[in-house]
Amino acid sequence: MPEDENQRFAEALEHWAEVVDEIRARERAQEIAQAEELEKLHIWRAFHASAMGKHHAGKRRK
Repeated sequence: MPEDENQRFAEALEHWAEVVDEIRARERAQEIAQAEELEKLHIWRAFHASAMGKHHAGKRRK
């Protein structure tokens, strides 16, 4: 390959790698956000199922 073709190929490959990294980072961020929401839900359910949650629920009603 002539030098200018090599340069264009290298630039295209670098651009492709950057795009793939961005996509993977977005996917990881979405997965982390989903996991955090799921954990919040588990904590909320556990709190409300616990005696402490029931105690606090009773105090709010008074």
